[in-house]
Amino acid sequence: MENFECKTCSNEPTGKINLTRCLDKLDACFARGDLAAAGECLAYWEGEARNLSDNCGLLSVLNEEIGYFRRTGEREKGLSAVSEALELLKFKGLTDHISGATIFINAATTLKAFGKPEEGLPLYDTAAEIYKECGKTDTFEYAALLNNRAAALCELHRFDEGQAAYEAAIAILEKEGKHDGEIAVSLVNLAHLYYDRDDSAFAEVEALLDRAWEYINSPRQPHDANYAFILEKCAPSFRYFKREDEAQALEEVSKEIYGK
Repeated sequence: MENFECKTCSNEPTGKINLTRCLDKLDACFARGDLAAAGECLAYWEGEARNLSDNCGLLSVLNEEIGYFRRTGEREKGLSAVSEALELLKFKGLTDHISGATIFINAATTLKAFGKPEEGLPLYDTAAEIYKECGKTDTFEYAALLNNRAAALCELHRFDEGQAAYEAAIAILEKEGKHDGEIAVSLVNLAHLYYDRDDSAFAEVEALLDRAWEYINSPRQPHDANYAFILEKCAPSFRYFKREDEAQALEEVSKEIYGK
């Protein structure tokens, strides 16, 4: 998850948490797939930020927790982190800043994950406006916004809008050329969209999964912890569409990467 910069805190006399150390430890936990340790790390640094009255540090930790609780499925904690982060965002005056857009996207995605996709859509729209004003609509971050917004639209059965958003995200990432794994995830999600909209669209679904498999195995894709997480996300979908061999291969490679 992207950390944000809070310029308003730079001259405050209060103490601050060591955010770099926090994120390094968190990354190490995710690199070995240890979610329990990641949760302990976040709880510790949240406590430290509160003890120091470090609102900027707390906002960064809350942003990490929003994604973490989405990943672990802890609904109440996730929604609580979303609520507090949005309040802090307003308090710090970052609602029109790129760093604020990052949190809006993260919050909206967690709202969707916990059954509140409609509440998240305005947050995606606000983030999109920030990216447009900053001239950053050709970036990975904007593509991520489109992908996540598409998922929320599909949850609401707004399939045509969702398809347009997925395809726009894929186009950005193909041009950027550095996130083939994320393109695979978009294609897998697009396969679900086609099937949910029309359960007889077998040919289209299979073609999308074939493309996704090519991007999963792209030589440009680093085999790091992020790749392992991507494989974890894709495996259930390949199994859902009766591609058991591919699903098993994805799970095995993911475990191997985490094991290292």
